[in-house]
Amino acid sequence: MNGKESAAELLIMCVVMTVLSILGVVGGLTRDLFGTLDGLLVLFIALLMFLISCLLLFFLAKEQGWIGKHPDSGSTQTPAAGK
Repeated sequence: MNGKESAAELLIMCVVMTVLSILGVVGGLTRDLFGTLDGLLVLFIALLMFLISCLLLFFLAKEQGWIGKHPDSGSTQTPAAGK
């Protein structure tokens, strides 16, 4: 990453990592891997990948202004005069 990535590229990477980590958890559940130490390791790694990619997705959305408070550009509210 050199800082020249667009928001769409970063969004695609985060979504792909999120989907892959969900597939890892589902794949582990369907094969009954979570009764062993190896299965628990797969679970924790998949959940960690999910958490990290969701956090990156959240911060990307916040930085791009997709979520969060948006100031109204049409309203020109002035602060109340001294009381």
